[in-house]
Amino acid sequence: MVDGIFERIRPIPEVSSVSRDYFQNSVVSAHQPVVLRGLVDDWELVSRARESDKSLIRYLQKKTIPGPVKTVEAPRDSGGRYFYTSDLSGFNFRRVKTTFYEFSERLLRQKGDPDAPVVSLQSAYTDDYFTDVHLENLMSLMDDSVRPRIWVGGKTIVATHHDDAENIACVAAGRRRFVLFPPEQISNLYIGPIDKTPSGAPVSMVSLNEPDFDRFPRFRQALEHAQVAVLNPGDAIYIPALWWHHVEALDEINVLVNYWQGGAIGGARGAMPLDAMLLSMATLRDRSEPVRQAWKALFDFYLFGNDSEVAGHIPETARGFLDKSGEERLNQIRPWLLKQLSEE
Repeated sequence: MVDGIFERIRPIPEVSSVSRDYFQNSVVSAHQPVVLRGLVDDWELVSRARESDKSLIRYLQKKTIPGPVKTVEAPRDSGGRYFYTSDLSGFNFRRVKTTFYEFSERLLRQKGDPDAPVVSLQSAYTDDYFTDVHLENLMSLMDDSVRPRIWVGGKTIVATHHDDAENIACVAAGRRRFVLFPPEQISNLYIGPIDKTPSGAPVSMVSLNEPDFDRFPRFRQALEHAQVAVLNPGDAIYIPALWWHHVEALDEINVLVNYWQGGAIGGARGAMPLDAMLLSMATLRDRSEPVRQAWKALFDFYLFGNDSEVAGHIPETARGFLDKSGEERLNQIRPWLLKQLSEE
């Protein structure tokens, strides 16, 4: 590890006692990360974790719905970083189907064993695996329709990636370090393949714990814009959509519960911005530089320009889908787009 790398990163701002209205209308709209200290201090999960690891695991075992669970296992020499093999031909972990009881007993049994593999249960809908854990551990800042997901495991590292939804991650057991980068730092993060990823989202090829600045020199610039926080049980963090984040579990038994609001990962249906980006890559990436710059001007105007500049000079009756929004606009565009895509 590069000495003092985390100490040189500026801290994420913190708030406490946030209402749902304030969170939705002020925090989300600002699109900046915020640490929510003590947000879930009253959780039973947190209480059990503070009592002991065994108390926490017994609580979850008692609530377990019978059936298989999908876990991930990586060798100890991975450092807990679920990632690619050295040549990117595969991954350094394997997926294991087991029961939660067997998995959780293994977590307890492996404590203190320096040679044990790193195992985890990741991003599982809490109500799929446990009877009423989601009801006994409530988080009130998002709509009740948002289904919480639970992450249980050892000293794991989730490589720097982004999600397309607003995210509140609540630490229930163990400490976690979060390092965030704003979306515009993508060019300094050395992002890996889009269509072959460890867990669905493209990840940075740079190990934040052991960055290779000779191979990835621009990463130094990314660190100048990074923000960091270490969360304790009972704390939470708001991660805005598309912000890059590295997540590291610092203790031998950790539990995190997160909530994704909006976006494909949050369960939203229909056309997504990523679809538009991929289609644009397929149709524009190989054009000449002058042509791409010309299309960039059109994208800037129609996607990011002021509404009054785009259509203010056109009579309302003649604006077509320029005067629509959301689903109504999509419904007008979809038939034309489907026709174009179906033609050879």
